Amino acid sequence: MTSSTRTDSAHAKIIPKPTFGSLFINTCCLLITSWGLKWATTIILPPSLSKAGHKQFLTNISVIVTMANNVINILNWFIQRFSQSVELSHRFDFISRHLTLPIALVLESIVPVVYWPLRLFALKLIMQNVPEHISPIPIPVDISIHLVPIVFLLGDHYLSGSGLKFKISNFKAWLLVTLLGAAYYKYLQVLIDPSRGQVYPYPFLDVNEPYRSVIFVIVSSVGWGFYTLYQNFPPKALKPYISSKKEY
Repeated sequence: MTSSTRTDSAHAKIIPKPTFGSLFINTCCLLITSWGLKWATTIILPPSLSKAGHKQFLTNISVIVTMANNVINILNWFIQRFSQSVELSHRFDFISRHLTLPIALVLESIVPVVYWPLRLFALKLIMQNVPEHISPIPIPVDISIHLVPIVFLLGDHYLSGSGLKFKISNFKAWLLVTLLGAAYYKYLQVLIDPSRGQVYPYPFLDVNEPYRSVIFVIVSSVGWGFYTLYQNFPPKALKPYISSKKEY
């Protein structure tokens, strides 16, 4: 794949246009993950989980974020080619490549790192009321929501040919990841009432405080670690151009 560019003479910047490969990757990811999410949400939950529903699972939340990122990047592909508005082009470039993409990448990096080791070796730590080594999620659905998103997101980032790091600074990324972790913690507190027989979506979270908070801190720290990893190893530039990189 090659990376083409768009010049903004007024701002002396050159925006790397998303490639055809990016359009293909985001379209395929959107189709596969939406299919997987549709089928995953038809699985009947046990009574202890049914009140909070499928919206409590981090996997499903991450997939929705990924799908939103796919849609925004598909729109960005067309905007960078056909929009006459320089301001719109710059804004969509930032939103699609430097905001929704890194957020989706961080979330979808956490999901398989936590999920697959436990799925293979300690299933009862991530699924409530299931027989040993028997998951209610069919393998194709499992792969489409727990593996496909990160593969496509990494492909979109590292095959972009932009050579750019994300524009959000490491400190602000840490703040954002911390806020997301805290938001999910509070979100589950709102959804789940143990006095009504409800339990947390993942058995490893069914522990007393402060251990549950410690788990959230560890997982959030891992998420920020992934962000710094991607910043330290940005995609290689396939075509030289003037960088307009600015940290926010």
